[in-house]
Amino acid sequence: MWFKSNWLILLLWAGVIFVLLRVYVSGHLVRFLDSANHRSLHHGQVLTGGGLIMFIPLTGIMLWLQLYIPAILLLCLTLLGAVDDVKQLSARFRFLVQVVVTVTSLWLLGFELSLWWLFLCVAMLWWLNLFNFMDGANGLVAMHAIVTLLWLLLMHALTADYILLIAMTVVALLVYLYFNVVKKALFMGDSGSLPLAFVIALTSLIALKTDTLTALQIAVMHAVLITDGTLTLAVRAYRRERLTEAHRSHLYQRLISNSISHWKISVAYATVTAVCCLVVYMMTELSLKQQMLWFVSVYAILAVVFFHSRSIGR
Repeated sequence: MWFKSNWLILLLWAGVIFVLLRVYVSGHLVRFLDSANHRSLHHGQVLTGGGLIMFIPLTGIMLWLQLYIPAILLLCLTLLGAVDDVKQLSARFRFLVQVVVTVTSLWLLGFELSLWWLFLCVAMLWWLNLFNFMDGANGLVAMHAIVTLLWLLLMHALTADYILLIAMTVVALLVYLYFNVVKKALFMGDSGSLPLAFVIALTSLIALKTDTLTALQIAVMHAVLITDGTLTLAVRAYRRERLTEAHRSHLYQRLISNSISHWKISVAYATVTAVCCLVVYMMTELSLKQQMLWFVSVYAILAVVFFHSRSIGR
């Protein structure tokens, strides 16, 4: 019913995003080029900044929907990422902005100061950075976002104000995948991964606040990225490697280095995420103890896969 009354808006939005990205790729606007480093899975200079083209218009949509504070937070992260795409910002400054965004988000949604608030604060900060770490393969984070955001819509986990916003985000990402995966002509950069991580975090917090999903369900929904990102960091810390140094230790990076194409890895990650979403559905109405069992089982399986594959690409 909702789609029937909004399909024309979504179609027009898809057209707008396609034209903007097409013009950007063709070089008629300012172009942000990034040189690949030893961490990158690409070579030479690549066209980045696709996130700026998507999320600046999306900020306007949020203002139109009267989501003023979330719009400001989204814009802050988009501009932070855009500047960082061009000129390397200090980690301290990036982290400070992320802290402000996180604290403001929790305040906006009515989470009271407590140990639980502190946990959510740390979790969101880790998610913003983890999501950025995982944005290294064509389509990987975009496909993850599409799967999880669509699942939140299907679970009726969002308030009315956010339904159109999330639908438009998904449409924008689908258009972006054409330029990123099919044409291999554009990357979203930090100007895309940071605001996209924020959208996912904000909608997940809304689902948590409205008791639509539990924290365990949300953790299972994003288990694929969380496992790869967190265990990679843990292994590097165990080996006493510099955690701020660029690397190619993530499982998805090692798989691609082993001559598996980007799109196959991205589709595989998205498929496992879809399975995790089905597990989330199965967890609904279960007791906390039963949900914990599912949570431990999912992460144990993913951890076994991660460590079993540790020799790949090395």
